[in-house]
Amino acid sequence: MSGRPSGCVDLAPWRIKRAVDFIEKNLANPLHLAEIARAAGLSPMHFAAGFRSATGSSPHAYVRDRRIQCAKAKLMSDPSCIEEIALNVGFRSTTHFITVFRQITGHPPARWRRNSTLHAT
Repeated sequence: MSGRPSGCVDLAPWRIKRAVDFIEKNLANPLHLAEIARAAGLSPMHFAAGFRSATGSSPHAYVRDRRIQCAKAKLMSDPSCIEEIALNVGFRSTTHFITVFRQITGHPPARWRRNSTLHAT
């Protein structure tokens, strides 16, 4: 008997790669669990359980974190306004972007950008 709980679902590495590639290509667009699961060739429920088991985070959290990582890169290198960056990384609302960004980084995007720029010089 393995040490894994019976409810754990294993996903083949190629399925995870297909899902991650799909997410990366479509990060700026609305992403739905069913679409990501379809890219991996699985049902949404099977995919969500397997993805969490394989990566340690839910598909939603993974997409959110990737969007914030991309936003950080853009805030450092792109002079675009916060609203434009929010849309470019897939947030449909600047308010939601600012809220999520603050939850993850501890600072709103504008302050994070200022602090990061000061520390980069």
